[in-house]
Amino acid sequence: MSDFGAQTCKFFPLDIQAAATGGVKHSEHAQSFLVCLRYMSYYNYPLPTYVEYPIIIVQDVILLLFVLHYNGKMKHALLYTVIFVAGWYILTLQKWIVDLAMNLSTVISAASKLAQLRCLWQTRDSGQVSATTWSLATYTCATRIFTTLMTTKDTTVLVRFIVMLALNIWVTATILQYRKTAKKRD
Repeated sequence: MSDFGAQTCKFFPLDIQAAATGGVKHSEHAQSFLVCLRYMSYYNYPLPTYVEYPIIIVQDVILLLFVLHYNGKMKHALLYTVIFVAGWYILTLQKWIVDLAMNLSTVISAASKLAQLRCLWQTRDSGQVSATTWSLATYTCATRIFTTLMTTKDTTVLVRFIVMLALNIWVTATILQYRKTAKKRD
């Protein structure tokens, strides 16, 4: 890993780190929310079970556009737009495609959290990584498990949120552990 990579790994969440280097990872993040939105709308789940996804997608797209603009790569915006629009329609061509996409989205999200853990383990420093943000993500997953059990009882969605909950707890605990370790060294 280059010095720049080590520094950004240490001080920024992986999505921002990758976005700053071209936006590809941030695009994958938005695509994960796109898959979840399409999956839940495909199965006609109640709107309150996924209403935040369109808002998050818009925020991610705006952030991605800013990153592309300030990195002088606005010409890539058309490519990302085509990918998003094509993905939106391709996901529901057949039931197995949207189901597979949802499962793969869970794997990709889990891999991202494992990469964050790996980064924390390598640097042994939580730096500027926010324990509050990860705690909120943990809380969100816990509440999504509850609401899923109360509304749709969809196994795929439950597995996604249970896996994300476990990994969010692990990341939060790791952040807090390395914060304590850093304070003891000072």
